[in-house]
This record gives sequence, structure tokens and C-alpha cells, in this order.
Amino acid sequence: MTPLAAAHQQLEALESQLVDSNPQLYRHLALYLQVLREGLLNAVQQACFHIATQVHPDRYSELNANKRRVLHRRIRNLVQRTSSLLTVEQTAHLAAQIASEHNRQRSRQRTRLLTALGADDSEPEELELPEERPPRGSIHLGMALPIGTNFLSGSSFTPRPAAELSNPVINSVEREEDAENEAAGQEEREVSMRAMAEAFSDWLAEPSSRTQTPWEGGRLPADPSLLLAWIGGFEKALSRRLRNLSHALNVELLRLGLTTTLLPVSLLDAAISTQLDSLEAPANLLRLPLPFGPDSSVDRLESISVLLRPVDLEHCLLKLHTCRTRLQQHRQEVRRMAQHYRRVRRRVQALEAEKLWLQDINPAQSLPRNPD
Repeated sequence: MTPLAAAHQQLEALESQLVDSNPQLYRHLALYLQVLREGLLNAVQQACFHIATQVHPDRYSELNANKRRVLHRRIRNLVQRTSSLLTVEQTAHLAAQIASEHNRQRSRQRTRLLTALGADDSEPEELELPEERPPRGSIHLGMALPIGTNFLSGSSFTPRPAAELSNPVINSVEREEDAENEAAGQEEREVSMRAMAEAFSDWLAEPSSRTQTPWEGGRLPADPSLLLAWIGGFEKALSRRLRNLSHALNVELLRLGLTTTLLPVSLLDAAISTQLDSLEAPANLLRLPLPFGPDSSVDRLESISVLLRPVDLEHCLLKLHTCRTRLQQHRQEVRRMAQHYRRVRRRVQALEAEKLWLQDINPAQSLPRNPD
């Protein structure tokens, strides 16, 4: 067996091993979401209970019985609606949508960067809008700049200094030097643009239509690297689903007067990604200091909101933490397989390139021999 055939056999063995373990991963994910659905309502009620009884007990006491019943009914309805979407298939579908949204955003950024790299250093020309004709008898004041000192540039009426008139040879040399400096500057700008384009070549390259994505086929990928990307997208989609539920709960608390501030979704996302410094708070709650009000720590104004995060939910639910431990173990095994898979695939690429090289330098050996 040739080294290339042996490498291909190793890749097939790794893919077969991963396909055999994918049903187990699916069961781990399904069990995790099942436990989450069972304990989600209790976790949400605990978070809202803390706001109603510990943070703003006076506001909750002022609500009449009808409004309190409405609050609890809306909380149950929101949790039930979210629980119906906490399945493996629905979460994977949301992950595919998030990935597609990210690709569109990256495509727009790529287009803007390519436009900036292809533009020259001169100021962009403004779009010429059709000029509206003023009504008869009115005065039209244009927004154009006043006449500058260069309004006669390139004209034969442009005044020339006396030194130029007295010594045209020196002036000719100076014009040649200016032209050379301008050409050198243009060449330096082009070199800088090429260097920048090469530095961003991987990022600027359009993804090929043949490139596989983790969400094709509606099943778990057989490639370990794609499976890792699939698991990462699944986690992002789960956080997005819980964030949407948190925002809806905060809207209901604000609507009934239990809270007076509503944090935007961008701040919730920043808190989930640990890009925002928050104050200590109970599980599934977010406390943030407001950027106005007194500076003293005693009278400092704060905002508290519901923020459901998998980490807090796993801390409250012991079964959910056990499911997370199994998922982490499986993910670690997939990561080891992905590292080995990349090494073998790199070796396959090297052997295939070597085979093509030998065929190119010895074309006679690659041609079939004619029978005598």
C-alpha cells in the first residue's frame, strides 16, 4: 500500500469513527435540552421573585391581584413558547441563521474594504443630485464652495511668477522633478495598497460555493473540524434563544412597572460574552451601574434585569451540570480527533502535490504505453 492510500484510509477511519459517535452526541444534546426545558420555568420564577421581593417589593405590593395574575401568566407563556423551540433541530436551524447573518455582515465589510483599497487618495466625488429649480421670483442660494485661488488652474490666464518668466530652464527642471516625485509617490501608494491587500488576502477572499459548511445535509458532520464548528454554533444559538427570552421577560417587568429601565439587547450580548463589567448579582440576573447619578457607592443608581445564561442555569440545576460535563468530555474527544484529522489531511495534500510534481517532471512515465 502506498503512503497516499494509507493516508486516505486513515481519513476514512476517522470519519467512520466520528459518524459512529454522532448519535451519542445527539443524545447528549437532546438530554441537555430536555433537562433545561424542565427546569427553565423554575429558574425564571426565581429570578423574577428576587426582583419583586428583594429589589422592588413596594412596586410589587402596589399591583392589584389582576395585574399580578397577568404577570405570572405572561411569564409562563413566554417560558412555554421558548421551551417549544429548545430542541436540537430548532436550535441547529437558528445556528444556521446566525451563521448566514454573520456571513452577510462579513461580505458587506469585505466590500467596503475592497472599495477603500481600490479608491485613490483623492477625495471622493459627491453624487450629483438633480438640482431643483426654485420657484419663480425666489432667490436660490447654492451650497457650493466659494471661488478659490485655483479656479484658473490649467488656464492660459493663470499668472506666473517673475522668476519663471525670467528663467524658463530652471522652471522646466522643477516641473520634471515635481513629476518624478509625484510618480514616486503614486508608486509608493500602489505598493502600500498591494501589501495591504496581500495582508488581508485570506479575509478578502470570497468563500467558494463548494466549501462545506456545518449546516449542510441536516445532520451532524462527518468532518471533525466541521463538527467542532457545529457545536460552537449550537452553543451560540442556545445563548441567543435564552437572551431573547430574557429580553421578553424584561419587557413584561417594565410594562407592569416592576422595573423602570430596559437594557438594550446589545448590552445583554456584551454581558453574555463577558465584554461588560457587571456587579455581583444572583443567578440569572444582571446588575449594572448607571452612568449617571451620584458617584458615592451608597447612593449609586443601578439597573437590574433578567439575563438567562447557560452557566447560571447549570449552577442552579444539578442535572443540567451533569449533562454539561458529558458534553464537554465528548467535545474534547472531537477536538483531539480534529487535530489528528487535520494532520492526516495535510499529509494527503502534500502527497498528492508530490505525485503531481513527479508527473510534471516525468511526463513520459505518466503516459500509457502502446502495445507492441
